[in-house]
Amino acid sequence: MSLINTVKDPLLKQAQQQAEASVPKQYRKGYDAIMAAGLKLMFSEKTFPMMQQYMATIKTPQDIPKIVAHGITKVLSMLMNVGKTKFPLEASGAAAVVLMTHALEYLETVKKMDVTADVLAETTRLVTQGHMMLLKQSSGLDDNQFGQVMAGKGKELAAQMQSQQGAVPPAQPAPAPVGGM
Repeated sequence: MSLINTVKDPLLKQAQQQAEASVPKQYRKGYDAIMAAGLKLMFSEKTFPMMQQYMATIKTPQDIPKIVAHGITKVLSMLMNVGKTKFPLEASGAAAVVLMTHALEYLETVKKMDVTADVLAETTRLVTQGHMMLLKQSSGLDDNQFGQVMAGKGKELAAQMQSQQGAVPPAQPAPAPVGGM
């Protein structure tokens, strides 16, 4: 894995540092585990040729956000599906952004495509959107319930669901396997 922690582009490095700074200390171990697995999935000898082939579909800078975001969302989906331990949801958003910076650095280095602030912003938006879709799928909650959890009202939702069903649902839903995208 030759590209681990080698993001050198100042714009990408700043995005990486901001994402890493957002990970609370108690979730750092989970973040590190996602990063190690994600980078291995992207850059190991066995899987790197598939990533190269996928990145080869990018022909213009306008292709970057959609294709990179889909690829990073797919990596997260695969990690969620094969993870033998609970996928640390609290750290997964930051990990998605940092994995994205590695993919963008690859494009700059190998494909000689300049990643501008606009391309970075749009790619980050799409990665975040894909990440949220994965979390919603894995939670099994409907749109309204998921919105309540995302608004920080998970405990209230759990209490409401408990009173309606007589069962005790988890305040933060544990992820279930997610189907392929």
